[in-house]
Amino acid sequence: MRKASMFLWLALTSTGCASAPGYQAPEITAPPEFRETRDTTVAIAPAPSDSAQLVTWADLGDTTLTRLINQLASSNLDVRAAEKRVRGARAARTEAVLDFAPTITFAGGYTRQRLSGAQFPVSIGSQTFPDQNIWDAGFDASWELDLFGRVRHNVQAQGAFVEVNQEDLRFVQISLTAELARAYFDLRGAQEQLAVATRNAENQRRTFNLTKERLDAGRGTAFDTERAQAQLSTTLASIPSLEARVRQAQYEIGVLVGRAPAAVATELEKPAPLPDFPQLAELAQPDSVVRRRPDVAAAERQFAVERALVGAAKADYLPRLSVGASTGYSGTEFSALGDQGTFRYAVGPVVSWPALNLGRIKARVDQSNARAREARAQYDITVLRALQDIESSLVRYRTARGRLQNLRDAADASERAANLARLRFTGGVADFLQVLDAERTQLEAQDQLAQSRTDAATAYAALYKALGGSWPAPGGKR
Repeated sequence: MRKASMFLWLALTSTGCASAPGYQAPEITAPPEFRETRDTTVAIAPAPSDSAQLVTWADLGDTTLTRLINQLASSNLDVRAAEKRVRGARAARTEAVLDFAPTITFAGGYTRQRLSGAQFPVSIGSQTFPDQNIWDAGFDASWELDLFGRVRHNVQAQGAFVEVNQEDLRFVQISLTAELARAYFDLRGAQEQLAVATRNAENQRRTFNLTKERLDAGRGTAFDTERAQAQLSTTLASIPSLEARVRQAQYEIGVLVGRAPAAVATELEKPAPLPDFPQLAELAQPDSVVRRRPDVAAAERQFAVERALVGAAKADYLPRLSVGASTGYSGTEFSALGDQGTFRYAVGPVVSWPALNLGRIKARVDQSNARAREARAQYDITVLRALQDIESSLVRYRTARGRLQNLRDAADASERAANLARLRFTGGVADFLQVLDAERTQLEAQDQLAQSRTDAATAYAALYKALGGSWPAPGGKR
């Protein structure tokens, strides 16, 4: 008895009473403000609910985009898979909670046996016992009294794991929504660039026809005609790649909304302009913005899982107290089951303590501690990457919008210059080289403007994802 007490005392002192310290969510080390929003004025709305996300997308005024996002939320296969993982995690937590309750099983069986005379020292000689039929039916029960928190810590771990999966689901929803928006904006941008190329090709075709007419009338040169043909052919050559971009974006959208890509492509054939987007905004405190990102929240919950499992592992240092019970009927005839003479029962406590296996338990505790430290490191890495992602998305969106206005001015000026060059050439006051140069500049400026609109739109989608589903307030549109 004294030796057993000594073992127990050693176990308690070596593990700090075999308990894990109370869990506290790690602090986020972040600057007081985001660098890329210091010179901005419009406020950003707080983190929205799922319904608010759809409303905010609708605020862009593109009903097709809103409809596609609704379809993604209900039909995307990756979202469905993530929802099933949440359901599985909840079932695992329910199973862990049921460990607080007794385990009761029903058993019934039949055995035919013959006992050996050697089993009974008082038997005479090589006496042979007759065969016996044994019928048995009853209930067995066991109940672990969770005195030292092993079950409780397991339940805490499973509960935190449910939240990990919930945050993973939110991450999937936000990421795929941003991906759908990016694909949709790329589609509309490619359609605009295709329209620009087609429109310029028509202008260049008219210029080419004009040079042929002048050549046939003896007032032009073959050199001008060939240069006009070369520029027209170059523009026409860019059209197939733009058409391919349109098709690829349509098919990608089809997969994202969980439908046949070709069917969705047919619905998206008609071009539509890209919507306007809000100016950049001043965000809330960086630590709160980072904390509500689903990847950061999932990493924090995973750390909570591992900390709870450390407590469960430490509880194995201490004894387990269980109550076992068995009751039922055993008889040599099936018809006898239920008679008073066939009734049996057994009940009593069971104490188990791995006094000679403490080294193995320590190894398991060390493993749990290592996993907890790894989870904390992963959390810190996730926070840093989140800060990087937000700052990068902010600067990308801000610079894309700044570039857009300059390209608008350039496109307008180049179109006016091209019209003037054609008039001057027709009037005989300018050579054809000025027309070619003006048309080439017009095509480049309008194509860059269309691409810049696409860049600003896709940067907006990336900003939505970087902010964990947060939104710039829509009041700063222009």
